[in-house]
This record gives sequence, structure tokens and C-alpha cells, in this order.
Amino acid sequence: MLDLRSKFPDYYQYHGRNISKKLSLSNVRILNGHYSKYSLDKKILNISSKVSTEQLLQSTLFKKIIIEVGFGDGEYLIKSALSNPEVLFVGSEVYVNGVAKVLKQILEHDIKNIRLCGMNFVWLLNILSQNSIDELKIINPDPWHKKRHFKRRLINLKNIIKISKIMKKKYASYITTDSESYFNYINEIFSSNSNIIHENKSKILSKSDKLYGVSRYQRKAIKNGKKIYQLTF
Repeated sequence: MLDLRSKFPDYYQYHGRNISKKLSLSNVRILNGHYSKYSLDKKILNISSKVSTEQLLQSTLFKKIIIEVGFGDGEYLIKSALSNPEVLFVGSEVYVNGVAKVLKQILEHDIKNIRLCGMNFVWLLNILSQNSIDELKIINPDPWHKKRHFKRRLINLKNIIKISKIMKKKYASYITTDSESYFNYINEIFSSNSNIIHENKSKILSKSDKLYGVSRYQRKAIKNGKKIYQLTF
């Protein structure tokens, strides 16, 4: 992964932090030794013509395909994969330390139903076939609060349209955020573009909701008194 990042920087470009100040030697070893076995990165780089999602993910043995974007330290991704061995989980994350943590868990538990993408999610999104993904979850993406940084936000009209096209059905894409302004921003995208995208559903999550408190970042926000908002489309 580390050599791909240096050779193809455009594919791994991200405006926030995507690596800690010091990547531990053990993390370097695990990335160099095992990332390629579970990664989609080289496949994406080598695709010269359109391939099906099934070909890309080698997913014929699985009943469903679920994508988690920005899995952080991988807590929810690993838990989901262990609980649902018949489902293929695709984890997309630019934060290298998080990818290394997930690799450790994959090796420790011999998990066979996870594929990883360390690139900016847009590169994966661009090559997925239409009507090929069962569920997609984006858990608390970076809200980029400053107005001049809004263009960095992952959730925009262009990406909403792309995500809608790859999904097998409506209302199987989930976004959570603890930022009320980001929540309102996304709702506005839907309401202002109802002629080209279907409407969304939105709510404030409670403890009984399945995506409430699923990550360390979410739990920190909840502890600090913040609400967790969910949008489904």
C-alpha cells in the first residue's frame, strides 16, 4: 500500500490526515506483507476497460455486498464481517493506521469476507457497476465545517447520483453525522434537486437504532452531548 501511495498520489489524495505522524514498524510490516491479498487497489489501477462489480470483488460466493466508507479503526467493519460470514464487506478508508488495524484483525480471526480499498472512495465508486451493491454506509464523514472547505465534503450532488446508480434498491444507503450543519447541508442537496434524485429519509438516531454508537468517534460525540443524525436514500 505504501509504495502505491507514492507511485499514484492522485488516487490516494485526501485533504485531511491520512497517516499518523509516525507509522509503527509493525504497521509497516503488516501493510507491506498482507495488504495486497485483501486490497482492491491494484485491481482498480490495472483496469483498462469496464469490468463488473462481481469480477472486481470476486463476490460470487456471497449473498450480499455491503460497503462501509471511512471505517476508521474498523471496529464496526470487523464486527459486521464476523457476524455475517455470508456477506461480503468492502471497507474504504484513506487513514493508513486504520487500514493496518483492520488487517491485524483480519489475520487474527482469519476473516475471508472483507475487501479493502485504501484509495479515495471516489475511485472505487467510479468503477462499480450499476445496480450491484446491496447496502452502503458512510459513518460520520469529515464535516469540513468551514464554508471554504465545503468542496472537500464527500457527500455532494455528484456523488449522491453515483451512489444511487450502483445501489440495487432505494433507501439502502446510510449516512450518519454528529454535525447538524452537515446534516442540513445534505438535506438541502436532496430538496433542491428532487428532479434528478429521489427523496431521502432523515432522523435523529436513538440507542435502539443499529448505527447508533457503532464507532469510537460516534461514542465520543454522544458523550459530549451531540446528536447522531442519519440520512437514508
